[in-house]
Amino acid sequence: MRESEDFHKTWRICVGTFLSVVGIVLIGIGGCEMLDDRVRPVMYEAYIPARAKGKFLGKFRMNGYFFEAYERDGENGSKQFRLLSSPKLDSEREAACIRYLVNEGLIDELWPQMSQKIKEEAAWAFQG
Repeated sequence: MRESEDFHKTWRICVGTFLSVVGIVLIGIGGCEMLDDRVRPVMYEAYIPARAKGKFLGKFRMNGYFFEAYERDGENGSKQFRLLSSPKLDSEREAACIRYLVNEGLIDELWPQMSQKIKEEAAWAFQG
């Protein structure tokens, strides 16, 4: 009987501790908008998903998102320009961001030496 009570106490302490940590993390993430512009990119980078397979081209911030740009192999052996973001974007929004970068000339500013190549690799974002 005593062992059962000890088990339930230990279980409650573990669950309570876990929920407290989760709450603190959520409060910290929620308050990140109040952070200095130098701190936020570091937090975003910690939450970026595993790096894509391909050539890393650089990172930038735009409209509250932190982006990492990649060149990776496409389905038919061609190269594709892709973006990973934090917070995460679905493929439709990723394509919209790429169209915006190309149409507004930001590709030319971010990667002047390879902007034409990136525009060709971003053709997938303009389809459909």
